[in-house]
Amino acid sequence: MRSQFYIPVDGWLARVDVRAKLFAMLALIVICAMWGNWIFLAAVLVLEHIALLSTHIPANKTLKVWAFFLPIMLIVAITMLFTVALPGNTVWNLNGWQVSDATLTMTAVVALRIADIAFAVFLMLFTTSRASWISGMAGLGLPYNACAAVANAIQFLPTYAATVHDLVLTQHIRGRYARIGKHNPFTRTAAWCSAHIRAIIAAPAHMRYLDRSRSIAALAHGAHINRGSAKRTYLHPAHMRLFDWLLVLLAIVCVALVVVMMTVLGW
Repeated sequence: MRSQFYIPVDGWLARVDVRAKLFAMLALIVICAMWGNWIFLAAVLVLEHIALLSTHIPANKTLKVWAFFLPIMLIVAITMLFTVALPGNTVWNLNGWQVSDATLTMTAVVALRIADIAFAVFLMLFTTSRASWISGMAGLGLPYNACAAVANAIQFLPTYAATVHDLVLTQHIRGRYARIGKHNPFTRTAAWCSAHIRAIIAAPAHMRYLDRSRSIAALAHGAHINRGSAKRTYLHPAHMRLFDWLLVLLAIVCVALVVVMMTVLGW
């Protein structure tokens, strides 16, 4: 389905247990939030893109993430350059507007931190199917209904985006653009606003429809068996392999190393 983050690829990260990926993602977010070293943050961003490539995520999906977050990063960076004044060597001075090297470093750290956290989350979303989310959280002891609710909530944004896209396309097919001009910005803005208003109303019903469709598909493929009050059984229950445990251990070691470098070495 279009209305999901998951990309059905046969990459190594897609085969990692959900619990291990979730722990590694949270550890990476904590590390990036704790350590404000721009070299480290840039290295993490490079490693995240290597992980995306090695797990066969299409390049256009990575570009879509950049297309969404790059404007946010630029807005934050420009705002910081105009409002944050840290002491240091002046690298820019224009009509009283001074930017120090410390301000530039802090701006780079914040921008890289946004990118690192965003791609850490999307590495998880791109490589984890709804069935994997449910089986993984069930492996943590959560009941099925709670697992399904979390999995459905994760898919709300792509469902909403798909609904908006369909509504805009419907307006285009009906000739909404043709009346004033296909490339008229006012017409396109009006269609965009109209589509979002209608999507806000239609998305919950669309989500309920998709939830029923996914539940029926899961039953048809034997993902789980609903036996009333009896415990559900799963076709592919979560199972931690040796590689998954090594990934968890690596995440713990990385957090410990960052803490040591920050507190002991003062980096």
